[in-house]
Amino acid sequence: MFTRTILSLVVVLGITGSGLAQTPWQFRWQKGQVLNYRIKLTTSVVEMAENSTFMSSSKLDLVNRWQITDMDDKGIATLAMSIVSMRQEQTLTDGTKLFFDSEDLDKSTPQLREQMKKYVGATHAVVRLDGYGRVIEVKQGSAATFEVEPPFVVVFPAANAAVGQAWRRPFTLVLEPPFGAGEKFEAEQRYDCKKIEAGRATIGVATSFKTMPDNARDKIPLMQKDVQGELVVDLKAGRLLSVALNIDKMVENHQGKGSSYRYQSQYTRQLID
Repeated sequence: MFTRTILSLVVVLGITGSGLAQTPWQFRWQKGQVLNYRIKLTTSVVEMAENSTFMSSSKLDLVNRWQITDMDDKGIATLAMSIVSMRQEQTLTDGTKLFFDSEDLDKSTPQLREQMKKYVGATHAVVRLDGYGRVIEVKQGSAATFEVEPPFVVVFPAANAAVGQAWRRPFTLVLEPPFGAGEKFEAEQRYDCKKIEAGRATIGVATSFKTMPDNARDKIPLMQKDVQGELVVDLKAGRLLSVALNIDKMVENHQGKGSSYRYQSQYTRQLID
């Protein structure tokens, strides 16, 4: 989920009154704080080529943990992310079903069990974030991933929270093997504060790409990052509470005339105590 996102462009489209009108957009990190999130992701792919239809799907249910391990005198927090539990189901194009459950390894598909069990309990990322959610440094993990997907989905503007407010976060998607050879595509995410109720702000998220590849097949990895949806934050506590993002995109003629590739996904993240 990085230097470009530090330069977020803030566009204020409108401000209406609110009981929290003087509350700034900000994450309020505290050393020792632990944030556990339950994440659910379902995906499906329907590909038509050479008069045949190929279908695959997956369901992922995991709990990840973000722990604030340090805070410096400038308010920059160091956070470590680990996976607490994971359950995954996959259906391949030939109908083969694969299953993994970190809490029931005996019932897991052997080859998937050996691949996935090493990820549970391990630290997968260590990042330094400021109060706006901007990545200052990636100490462990992929900087390119956090460029596209901020650790907490949103990067806040330097402003007080208000209904009707909107801002943009530019970013660059780099296609790495096996999807590409370092090609770069410019994109942005637009955030809109839809409402503020009981100290909770609902923010819409919309992704758009400024540049796209000419080849239809090369568009497939980009559309898998073209998320739309909304998130909810607790303004007083400065915490991300929930996320709901969706993708439903199709590319036509990616393997000749009449072929198509449709990708759908639903992603949710919920803060759990």
